[in-house]
Amino acid sequence: MGYTIKRVEETPNPLARKLIVEPMPGRIVSVFDASKGSDDPLAAAILGCDGVSNVLIHMEFVSVCFTDQTGWGVLKSQIGKAIGGIDE
Repeated sequence: MGYTIKRVEETPNPLARKLIVEPMPGRIVSVFDASKGSDDPLAAAILGCDGVSNVLIHMEFVSVCFTDQTGWGVLKSQIGKAIGGIDE
């Protein structure tokens, strides 16, 4: 997708991560049901990662929720590839 993840933050929800990315002015997308997909290419790429349950994109961050059995360790590299890269 061409965005770089500057850092990853934990959230109060242990099954979610907040990805701080370079600014994406005007981009706001919420998909709360991964099975419905998205017309937004970035959201669709993230939802295509195994175990992602929902995604929120809001200009300078992306919030990703995942299933317990998948875990963040497995998803980190998949989501990094879907978005474009991870700096850390």
